[in-house]
Amino acid sequence: MSGVQRYEIPSWECFDLVASRTIGRLCVIDHGYPLALPVNYRLIGSDSGRQIVMRTSPRTLLAAHVGPVSLEVDDIDEAEHKAWSVIVRGSLRKIAGPHQLPDPEPWITEGRHQWLVVDATAVSGRRFVARPSGDGFSVEWELDFGPA
Repeated sequence: MSGVQRYEIPSWECFDLVASRTIGRLCVIDHGYPLALPVNYRLIGSDSGRQIVMRTSPRTLLAAHVGPVSLEVDDIDEAEHKAWSVIVRGSLRKIAGPHQLPDPEPWITEGRHQWLVVDATAVSGRRFVARPSGDGFSVEWELDFGPA
């Protein structure tokens, strides 16, 4: 690869890409260290406010966390050297009591009755496309979060 061309993805398309998937990595800070944990999710809302809905066990690290988080969702095609990556930032909160949230259908369902919501405050996305070359494959990441 002679290089990888990077393209910024507009906010509306970032949310379309996140909505097209159901698995991502929720990133939290635990004991001073960042952790990225796989989660099943559903994106809901509209341009006036987007939310990411999850369901977990009340005994998990995620259930204990409240506050700033980010969700990373990617698609990588190694054979074609194409990829996209979207990061949604926001604040995680617990949901108690009856609600009308869609079920994110976690792969593990037993004991998963703690509902969580991320209120999205910013989104950023990149698309990468490689050009043929003989000296490898590299990607430069620059994060520039705009309003959600």
